[in-house]
Amino acid sequence: MPRHYSTTDMIKKLSGLLGTKDLTEWEQGFVRQLDAIRSAGRVTSLTDKQVERLDELHAKHFA
Repeated sequence: MPRHYSTTDMIKKLSGLLGTKDLTEWEQGFVRQLDAIRSAGRVTSLTDKQVERLDELHAKHFA
């Protein structure tokens, strides 16, 4: 059974990859943007497209 992660948890896990070669330049910028949104407590303001990309990125690195 696949494990489901909260949006906040996925952002935190991906933020741990910042500054590594695991993320492309675009991914680094996207994760930084998401982390700033998370830090501001506005995770619920993410668009459907942002959440879709977050899911894809999380699956790519942690599946």
